[in-house]
Amino acid sequence: MPNFFVLDERQIWHKAACQAARNHGYSARRIFAGVEVQSEGVGFIRPHADWRKLPTNRIDDELMRGRLLMIQDRAQVEVYEDKSEQFMQWGDWMPDTWRFVFESDAQAFVAQADYPLVSKANEGASSVNVRILKDKAEAQQHIAQLFGAGIEVNHGANCPNTKQRGYALLQRFIPHTTTWRVNAIGDARAVFKRYCYKDRPVAQTGNVDPTYEMSDELESLLEYADRVFAAIGSKWCALDILKDVDGSWKLLETSLAWPWPSPGDCDNGTIFRSGGKKWIQMFDVMFDELERGAWTANESAGALA
Repeated sequence: MPNFFVLDERQIWHKAACQAARNHGYSARRIFAGVEVQSEGVGFIRPHADWRKLPTNRIDDELMRGRLLMIQDRAQVEVYEDKSEQFMQWGDWMPDTWRFVFESDAQAFVAQADYPLVSKANEGASSVNVRILKDKAEAQQHIAQLFGAGIEVNHGANCPNTKQRGYALLQRFIPHTTTWRVNAIGDARAVFKRYCYKDRPVAQTGNVDPTYEMSDELESLLEYADRVFAAIGSKWCALDILKDVDGSWKLLETSLAWPWPSPGDCDNGTIFRSGGKKWIQMFDVMFDELERGAWTANESAGALA
């Protein structure tokens, strides 16, 4: 009987993951540290909720990867909750983005930039810590704060807040009412529309609709997402994507965590690139893809065949 190990300090996903594993004939076990793995099998990491523990994701991944076929790829583990590093690695796919570590450079840029402008912190999901700068005066004050007292960063999950200080991560604003999320689960794809709240020009995770039918727009989106997945080398990843004013697609960020929604909320929508079957629980999709050969023992989980 093959083994499945899910590293999950939280209280949500390991139950769904282990149940799906058992349904597919695996011996399933929840672990709390990579050192607990003493046999071969398949491994999955649920990233730590506490930002202070995020560096241990890399340690756990390294320990697990020595024995297990890992679902998440190494690069995604390393850039989780780090938008600056994502920009450094995959900025060619993103809207025009600039990162500054000197206040003088950042101030010179915002003095001549087009507005509105987006400012981001490295950390934060669901558009938390994303700020829309309306004009030059607001941007100049914002930059002064970033390189002065700092601006509070909300980490969620009952974790203490920190401050963004000493860097500015700025991005060209794309007018939009919808952010698309495309999830890779092996070679399968799940797609969601994430709508803006009326009082904020950014999309939020809290109002999400799954897609049901293929369309020309969705086919174009999937073709773009497939190129991104291949370029970044990931078979378990969520991409947040916007349509630019010229009709092209732009990557905003990636996540190795849970391709939204949560495990118990996957009873509708369509799985694409996998026969168009109706939605089933996400971990069941993962094990279907694993058994189909999307991940193989002689490749890193992130490498596309």
